[in-house]
Amino acid sequence: MGLNNRQFDEIMSVYDSRRLKNIRLSDKRKDELREKVKGYSDIEDKIFSLRRKKLDLSLNEKDPSGDISLVEDQIQRLYNEKEALVVSAGFPAGYDKVVYDCPLCKDTGFLESEGKRCSCFIKEKTKLLFKQSGLSGLLAAQNYDTLDMSLIDEEDRGSYSNAVEISKNFASSFDDKYDNLLFYGGIGTGKTFLSCCIAGEIMEKGKSVLYLSADKLFKSLIDLRFAEDKDEYMSLTESISDCDLLIIDDLGTEVSGERSEADFFTMLNDRSLAHKPVIISTNLNLDEIRSRYSERVFSRISNNFTICKFSGKDLRLKKKLIEIRK
Repeated sequence: MGLNNRQFDEIMSVYDSRRLKNIRLSDKRKDELREKVKGYSDIEDKIFSLRRKKLDLSLNEKDPSGDISLVEDQIQRLYNEKEALVVSAGFPAGYDKVVYDCPLCKDTGFLESEGKRCSCFIKEKTKLLFKQSGLSGLLAAQNYDTLDMSLIDEEDRGSYSNAVEISKNFASSFDDKYDNLLFYGGIGTGKTFLSCCIAGEIMEKGKSVLYLSADKLFKSLIDLRFAEDKDEYMSLTESISDCDLLIIDDLGTEVSGERSEADFFTMLNDRSLAHKPVIISTNLNLDEIRSRYSERVFSRISNNFTICKFSGKDLRLKKKLIEIRK
């Protein structure tokens, strides 16, 4: 998924703030040097005059290359003289130069020589996508590193290990293979946990994930559809259709109705046509899904999703009981 305009603008505002911060720091240091280092201001003024001369020469219709080269040499000599003056006054070399948080792209997010985004831009994109995913509060505690198989009863360990393997394969082959996942089973059996594990892996690749409970998802669509300001509705529908991975948690907890049913089918169908994966977790079994939703919705799920059944006791309750005993 490419960034939408709002997301791109938000990232670029980060770069604008960085550049402004660093320019202000440079200006502050230059003011300090003008005050404390004799001769510094004179050299700065000479450099400024030569830069203006260079600009005038470059605008001259005649070939100015020779004259410009001479001016550039003069400017460089003055820079060297200024640097020596600053160092002799006890300041570090380059003290008055603009510093950059990222020297590679000079805080632009773009490597002009290579014609591509800088690695720091990818990091900012990932950070933003994490923040906007709806998962920022969950991922620290729910990831593969915190997976504790000892909480799983022995008779359920085999099926849960299989679900873990399926989830890891889904994440590792995300860029190469289109698939969808349905996690169904009782409350607290680890469905949301594995969804979060997958989401974390996908976002580490710089991909976008939208995570919403079914109740919040369908309620938001209904409420925003009839709001006066359509921007939020358009933003939500755009995120639903364009995100690299859509995770719908607790399917079946939403208020049922024709509008929600239509919205559900539309998002499943549109994402299927675009080969954009969906993960659904639900406490409903397959018969309950069939009876609650239309045949066309059930057909999309049964034919297009890898289905994982979760069984066993409530792991969240079991973990709390273990912590209480400690």
